[in-house]
Amino acid sequence: MGTYSVSVKKSLISQQDLINNGEHCSADPDRLRQVGRDVGQQIRIKRNSTQHDALYTVSEPRKESPDNIVRMGAAGRQRLGTSEEFSGTLDSQVPRSSSYPTDDQAKAANEFVERLTDNGTHKGLIAIAPHGGQIEPHTDEQAERVAARLATKGVSSWRCKGWNQGGGAHERWHITSTDIHQASFPLLNKVISRHFTYAVAFHGSSRQDILIGGGPAADALKSTIQKAIEAAIADSNIKVRVAQANSGYEGDSKRNVVNRLTAGGENGIQIEQSSTARQDYGQAIADAVANVYNRKLP
Repeated sequence: MGTYSVSVKKSLISQQDLINNGEHCSADPDRLRQVGRDVGQQIRIKRNSTQHDALYTVSEPRKESPDNIVRMGAAGRQRLGTSEEFSGTLDSQVPRSSSYPTDDQAKAANEFVERLTDNGTHKGLIAIAPHGGQIEPHTDEQAERVAARLATKGVSSWRCKGWNQGGGAHERWHITSTDIHQASFPLLNKVISRHFTYAVAFHGSSRQDILIGGGPAADALKSTIQKAIEAAIADSNIKVRVAQANSGYEGDSKRNVVNRLTAGGENGIQIEQSSTARQDYGQAIADAVANVYNRKLP
């Protein structure tokens, strides 16, 4: 792990991925490897000592001269509060979990941490929330609730949590689920090869409904979870649907972290929820999900 000074430049016209995705950047691969990172992994970029930092995925290798040039589209630079080019620092350490061992400490510092509840051997179910804290509020609480409800069965839980008082946590800390790389998340790396029978991910959405997506082999399980959530929030008027193909919420990519956690990528479930669903019915939704898996786990 390490840091180096960078010169953040505008993306080139040929770098359409960077132009279209504010979470992505390019960097010199040889310079990256000097600090223990590679293309496809996550890094932090800090603009200066008075500005906060943000997370990015290095989506593209690009040999640069000098080799400390990092390129971003306008949306990527604006995550750090400017549309201009600037000098900053690249940091290979993504979560600051050991520096902030409690969530209260991390929240007070407007930081990003990773948490894992795991007995080291359980392979039945892992409940995850890649965007907890203030990124997609209450999703981490839901993953923790499922693990707590099924604690006697040893159920595991992995969460990332990010804060930014006054708003902006999503802009600083969100990394798309299909981009999350275990090399950048030490606690995820401990369990990514466990090949759980089941995995369920709690997410937040700007939609007004709840969408159930996940692995292509989990259709029956999606329907079961849909019905369980519908019953649990029957008085809410919130619609619960199974995500349709090409909706943008189907969650069936093999690269989706919830699918990569399961044996064969077959039984991952992704639950996208409106802010009202999470705030007013988050625990009821988590309990409904826990009840479904309770019947499936030995």
